[in-house]
Amino acid sequence: MMSRYFILFFIVALGLLTACNNKSQNHSKSSLSSETGKKKNPGKIEFNKEMHNFGTLKDGETVVYSFKLKNTGGSSFRLTKVEPTCGCLSVQYSKDEIESQDSSVIEVIFHTEGEWGNQFKTVSIETSGGEAKTLTIGAYVENKNFNIDLNNLK
Repeated sequence: MMSRYFILFFIVALGLLTACNNKSQNHSKSSLSSETGKKKNPGKIEFNKEMHNFGTLKDGETVVYSFKLKNTGGSSFRLTKVEPTCGCLSVQYSKDEIESQDSSVIEVIFHTEGEWGNQFKTVSIETSGGEAKTLTIGAYVENKNFNIDLNNLK
């Protein structure tokens, strides 16, 4: 009789140990899958500066400034919109994915022909991650066609 209880106790104890071992294995598998299933931080666009002043320019000059950017986030992104506000600006940029911690540039080309006085122009930027930024260029454009002495007008 005692040996039956001993065998029954042994079987129950063995079953409990096996069940506990399965739980710990399942727990380690679930924590492993949750770690691999975690999303990386989204890509984040950062510029070394978002505004550039060309100073004084003459009508007809074409000048270029390269805005340097870096992806400081955990995922790659693509520039989906790089749109100047005026026909006097053109832009050049890479259409490739910008991987995490990689850098790139956006070249803004300002054509001053026909411009005069203080000029502030912008370029709207959007990434595939939904982030938006605005780059600004400024200059004072001297144009002899618009140098009018208002004091001598009669």
